[in-house]
Amino acid sequence: MTPQQIVALAARLVAIWIAILSFQAVTIARMLQSQSNASVAGSYAVAVVYLVAALLLWCFPMVIAHWLIPRTRYNDVLQLPVQKTVVVACIVLGLTVIAMRALPGLTVYVSIAAFWIAGGQTLFTMDPGRNVDGLVSLLQLVVGLFLVLKAEMLASKILPAASGE
Repeated sequence: MTPQQIVALAARLVAIWIAILSFQAVTIARMLQSQSNASVAGSYAVAVVYLVAALLLWCFPMVIAHWLIPRTRYNDVLQLPVQKTVVVACIVLGLTVIAMRALPGLTVYVSIAAFWIAGGQTLFTMDPGRNVDGLVSLLQLVVGLFLVLKAEMLASKILPAASGE
């Protein structure tokens, strides 16, 4: 792989991350919309911007890579097994989603839910925003686990195997 191809791979992985953030922005907008009559167009606009950025990164990774790293004559090739590198990158991204997004959110939600239940209340009487936060964290856990457990399948979709590998 050339340095440009590695940057293009990173651009595609960042595209996945930004797409996850866009879904989170939509969830936040829906929560705000359900709690107040205020306009949430700005929140939806953020989600659209995230989604457009993710699509651009996904569809044009080499353009971005060549913009960031000047073109070469392919004589500075780094010797890495391409498919295995993509698998490792998917696993690292999945672990990052789990560690930095899902687990902190789930920890907070479970802690608050435990105090709520200990006080004799049901989870349905808890603030809807808290339940949405718990659901978002659970969905992030699912996405992170999918990235980790299905890394081989995702790697074959992100970067189809070359005939020489």
